[in-house]
Amino acid sequence: MVNYKSGLVLLIVFVFGQYGVSFAQLLKAEKLSLEKQAYTGCQLRVDGYYYMNYAGGENYSVYFLYKDGTILYGGGFQYSEFQKNTLKFSDTIWIKNMKEYRHRWGLFKIEGNKITFEKWYPSSGGPLPVYISSGEILNDTTFRITQSMRSNGKEVNEKNEVYHFKQFSRKPDSTNNFIK
Repeated sequence: MVNYKSGLVLLIVFVFGQYGVSFAQLLKAEKLSLEKQAYTGCQLRVDGYYYMNYAGGENYSVYFLYKDGTILYGGGFQYSEFQKNTLKFSDTIWIKNMKEYRHRWGLFKIEGNKITFEKWYPSSGGPLPVYISSGEILNDTTFRITQSMRSNGKEVNEKNEVYHFKQFSRKPDSTNNFIK
């Protein structure tokens, strides 16, 4: 019986490894508290992506906002990579990888000049945690995240993350298996 269990575990590890599914994603993820609602406003542009420069200007973080209220974390990149990634963002393999990971996805809402987005984050074990980031819209191509907290109101952190817009017509669509 022990050999059977060991073989089964190895088979599961192999299969999930082949398809890029992490064990953390197999566990139950926390629920998002925002409801999905279409974005019909004009406070922020959605025909491209938003990037933030961090770690002394050497690294960039990218988010895509969609008219259906979905947000996609496009990843973190070093400066030299970031300059090349406008091509990568429309690459079918990159898009396929983005669509397979729950921690890339979330929801956003805009009320007046306030932006809030909520998404799953990677976990080292246990359910994928949900964090809510909020801040202010400075103009239709720039917003600042000033606070991040767990969806249960704990772990409140002050932020000063300024995101700038870059027009990009070939962004991936927002269909995914995690937000309906």
